[in-house]
Amino acid sequence: MRNILKYHRSIFLGDGNADPAPARGVVCDLDVGDAKPVAQHSRSVAPHLSMKVYELIKKLLEKGLMEHSESPWASPIVIVLKKNGVDIRMYIDYRVVNTFIKLSNYPLPLIDDLLIGFESAMWFMSLDMASGFWAIRMTERAKLISAFVCPFGHFQWVRMPFGLKDAPLVYQAVINNCLWGFVRLPPEEEAEVDQDVLDFLQLECPRGVFPEEKVPALTDTMTVFQRNIPTPSHMGPVLGRSSYIDDIAHGAV
Repeated sequence: MRNILKYHRSIFLGDGNADPAPARGVVCDLDVGDAKPVAQHSRSVAPHLSMKVYELIKKLLEKGLMEHSESPWASPIVIVLKKNGVDIRMYIDYRVVNTFIKLSNYPLPLIDDLLIGFESAMWFMSLDMASGFWAIRMTERAKLISAFVCPFGHFQWVRMPFGLKDAPLVYQAVINNCLWGFVRLPPEEEAEVDQDVLDFLQLECPRGVFPEEKVPALTDTMTVFQRNIPTPSHMGPVLGRSSYIDDIAHGAV
């Protein structure tokens, strides 16, 4: 596992690699039809947060995620404190802009389709793409529409920001491109894969059912990704999101 992570280290974010590489094959384009540009006024920022906003914008400019703008569009920003009460999160209020954006026809997955076949699955995993939207390039007209204003100037996004109405559909296209070619195995092949996993972990599964008493042993075996991660108190529900290691490996019993 360590060798695999090391080989693919360029796709993980960390020290010295704080922004995602640009995705290939998909760009964010925004269609507002014949709508006239709307330039809203900048909103004030609390004095004690002003320097943090400046440092954040400076960092985004240095990383090439956004640039200075002369767009006729301008949306205001909203600053929110993170849970730690120290760091900030900057949102762009695109509510006015979103009323003009035409949704693309790209389909989002249906929950019913995703749930098909779960009754035969033993393992579930969720992956969180760090700053995934920022991996998607903007077209020139999308850059203009994404423009925002704040006390420090007028800027526009080079990579796709959060808050635009069409952004989830664009991101779904990226995910589907990445997973293209990965299909569900027939039940008999899935059973062979499940058995290979159990053999590798040196666990037994009598009568094809994973025993509850083996769950603690399995979680003890999985020690990867445990940097600064509290020990989970229980295994969460299959369809609900659970904290910490349950997001990496989830045993269904």
